[in-house]
Amino acid sequence: MFVLVGPFNEHLLNPKSRQRYQEIKAAITAWLQSQQIPHVVPEPLPSALYGDASHPLAAGYALLAGRLLKEPSFRRIIGSAGAAP
Repeated sequence: MFVLVGPFNEHLLNPKSRQRYQEIKAAITAWLQSQQIPHVVPEPLPSALYGDASHPLAAGYALLAGRLLKEPSFRRIIGSAGAAP
């Protein structure tokens, strides 16, 4: 199992909501770490790469995929399947 927390267009949130969302993400991250569950909590994509609050456009998914491939915890999960040809 591997958990990807996001993506979510945090740019749409007002400051108070963004703060609360970041607190929730921190709690989720702490719990995943305490349970030793492999996970990634990527930085938000640029706002223009989202179609709405939680669905990236194709370019956003491409950027997210590139970020995931750089994450050691993700690379351990995919193993040699993620090796470049």
